[in-house]
Amino acid sequence: MKSRLIFRKALGTSLLVITLSIATMGAWSDDRYIRGVVQSPSGRVFSSVWVIVSQNGQEKGRSLTGDDGKYYITNLNDGVYALAVYRGNNLMYQGQVDLRADNRRHDVLIK
Repeated sequence: MKSRLIFRKALGTSLLVITLSIATMGAWSDDRYIRGVVQSPSGRVFSSVWVIVSQNGQEKGRSLTGDDGKYYITNLNDGVYALAVYRGNNLMYQGQVDLRADNRRHDVLIK
């Protein structure tokens, strides 16, 4: 009898955790994201470079570019972010991106 009660409590707690997780995931789907391609002016893509966004000196997200030079960073809020591109410790690009507008694509040109 006692084990059945423990099982029911554990099951109830598990269902509550799953429900809250699903509700939280739904809230994240409305967050802003940024995506783009890191490339040279001639169209050569940069793979395996880090794209990092920060706000007020705090990192808010990062993405490693794929073989196609594409990156994608999610779970951002509206606002202005600093965007930096690194290969190892080498800073290749530094700029800003504004997510207050509906601008979610930001291609980076590395000269």
